[in-house]
This record gives sequence, C-alpha cells and structure tokens, in this order.
Amino acid sequence: MSPAAVRSFRAKIGIAGINPYVDVPARVSRAFARRGPVPVKGALNGHPIQATLVPTGGGRHRLYINIYMRKATGVKVGDEIRLELEYDDRPRELPVPKTLKEALERNRKAGEVFARLPPSHRNEYLAYLNSLKTPEALARNIEKVIASLLKQKPRR
Repeated sequence: MSPAAVRSFRAKIGIAGINPYVDVPARVSRAFARRGPVPVKGALNGHPIQATLVPTGGGRHRLYINIYMRKATGVKVGDEIRLELEYDDRPRELPVPKTLKEALERNRKAGEVFARLPPSHRNEYLAYLNSLKTPEALARNIEKVIASLLKQKPRR
C-alpha cells in the first residue's frame, strides 16, 4: 500500500482516564509501517482532522479523540465513528512568538527545558500563546510559561 493511501475503519470511542480514544485496528497500524507516533490527517465522520496515532505496544496504535474533534462532529464516548486516515508528512511545529524566543534566550535554563519538551508539549504552550490577542496578555503569559518551565525537571 502506498504511503499516501487512505486507511478507513469504524471504531467505538472508549475512555482512558479522562481521555476519549479509539484503538486503531492492527491492519491499519501495520499499513502505516511505523512503530512510534504517526502523524495523520483525514476525516472523522466526514469532518477533516489532523492528529497523531500514539503507540500502545506490539506495533499497535491508539487515536485520542480530542474535544475539538468531538465538538465538530457531535460524537461522545460510546459512539461508533468512521475514520479515514492517511500519513501526514507536513511539519507540525507552531510558530514561536518573538517575545517568547527572547525570554527563552534570556533564561537559558527555561530555554533548555523548553527545547527538550516533547513536540506535543511545546505545541500546547505555543498554541495557547499564539491565541492571545494583546501584547500585554502575551507578556503576562510568557512569564507564567517561564515559571512553569523552571519548575520542571529537565529531560535528557
């Protein structure tokens, strides 16, 4: 199967802790031929999505159904959904606000922690900061991000 081929399946939404998910069928995990996280794009009940398949062991994956996906499609835990997925090779990095970049350069320890965060964690910070409307709100929240980073144990 070509790397760009669409893989379709139906699955029932389960929940792990507070996180709704579907287990990806083994045939779909095998078709992607990747053991780690797999960036994908496609459709959930016909609605466009972008997500990452998370490895669960043994070459299998899970897809978390986030709140944006659930709101856009009206699905909930226990519902059966239709997914169409294909490998997504587009870059996933969000832009780093100039003021955050400058703050991370001034505070080297926070910069090192930020650089070692998994991409998904970095993107959580960046998505939030990029959504702020005023320079004042951005400045206030960058201070909070720096403080949060300084509390974290550095990843190796």
